[in-house]
Amino acid sequence: MPDGEVSLSRIRLGPVRLHNATVVLRPPRIDDYAQWRRIRLRDQRYIEPFWTTSPLDWAERHTGKLWVREVFDSRADARAGRRLGTVIEVDGRFAGQIELGSLAGGTGELGVWVDARLARHGLGGLAVAMMLDFGFRRAGLHRITAPISPANKGTAAGAAALGMRREALMARYFDVGGERRDHDLWAVLASDIPAEGATANWIARHSDGDPVPEVAEHDVDSLSRTAVALATARYYAGRTLHAADPLRATAEVRLSDPGHPEVVVRTRRFSDWTRWRDSRVRARDRIAPETTAAEWNSRHRHSRWVREHLGARAGLHSPAGLVLAIEVDGVYTGEARLFELDMFDRNARMFVWTEPPQDRIRETVTRLLIAHGFEKLGLRRIATEIEPEDTVSADIAGRAGMIREGRMRQFVGPTGRRADYDLWAVTSPA
Repeated sequence: MPDGEVSLSRIRLGPVRLHNATVVLRPPRIDDYAQWRRIRLRDQRYIEPFWTTSPLDWAERHTGKLWVREVFDSRADARAGRRLGTVIEVDGRFAGQIELGSLAGGTGELGVWVDARLARHGLGGLAVAMMLDFGFRRAGLHRITAPISPANKGTAAGAAALGMRREALMARYFDVGGERRDHDLWAVLASDIPAEGATANWIARHSDGDPVPEVAEHDVDSLSRTAVALATARYYAGRTLHAADPLRATAEVRLSDPGHPEVVVRTRRFSDWTRWRDSRVRARDRIAPETTAAEWNSRHRHSRWVREHLGARAGLHSPAGLVLAIEVDGVYTGEARLFELDMFDRNARMFVWTEPPQDRIRETVTRLLIAHGFEKLGLRRIATEIEPEDTVSADIAGRAGMIREGRMRQFVGPTGRRADYDLWAVTSPA
């Protein structure tokens, strides 16, 4: 999300009317717990097959402690601009959740679930349309995606009805139902949305649907003040411990291939700054010809590099990810990165560059990085983006065991360039 364009804290979307119902998207509250738990337990057979795998049983995954954590995480992510998590409220009652997460580089990712009693009345689609309008019109996004299981045909049909397009089949993308399963990548661009907006278009197309049924509610017990206080204390204690993690430097990394002893991939050092800057200056005309020298230099300021370098001490969990320098015969030649770790610490993106371009070196480094990610870091999937005309990089990816999964429209690549990219990925055999 562009810095400073909109604050996600306290966002409330709606009210919007469809049939006889009023829909509002609002931040989650602690007192939503009882309704959340009751609906989720009742609708287990609809939700669990497409929800992340956990060693806990379904009831254990819907305790007051976990709901308090979810509410606080949602608030923290909103303040940081990482995610907008909201409750779907229908006629004043809790009816599901929708979030727009992974906000970076003008893109976001959708996730949604709705009370099964209200399904097939267009309310879930309306909530998504409202979130699309927010993302494109207020948050300045240009691309919004949604990973959808091929078995979840209802959700896929809803995505298509909202103007989303299936772009790729992501192999073993997500751990659901006890194992990692393939997911389709669906995406919609700001230019795909009708001029009147996604919400108005959805209402116009669903105005003749069946009325939303009245749902009888039963009194339920809310969380006690003591339970909330204990859950809050646990949450902030955990946050304090987690916040200390980046203060401990990640272990030094040094990767090499006996077949190519001249190539070493190692932890980046402060002394790499000068060679890194010179390499980036030389590469501008080739990788970002549309960028002015002033803009390019601004992106590559020493102060910015130092901040990233210090932040990267946390390794893969840092905003920059795991940043490694490439040496050839002892000379700094480029960098390799594993970054954008997913929320379950199992998927990451990869980017390797050398200056000047050296195809054999890049292939060696790509193989080393993939092996390190799977064998040492516990990753299960590593992806990279390659522009369609870059046949050299595609050949390198293929020789390293990666598979082309599809083409993503107007994606922001690791160099900051927005274009169509082919999605390549490799998954761990484990």
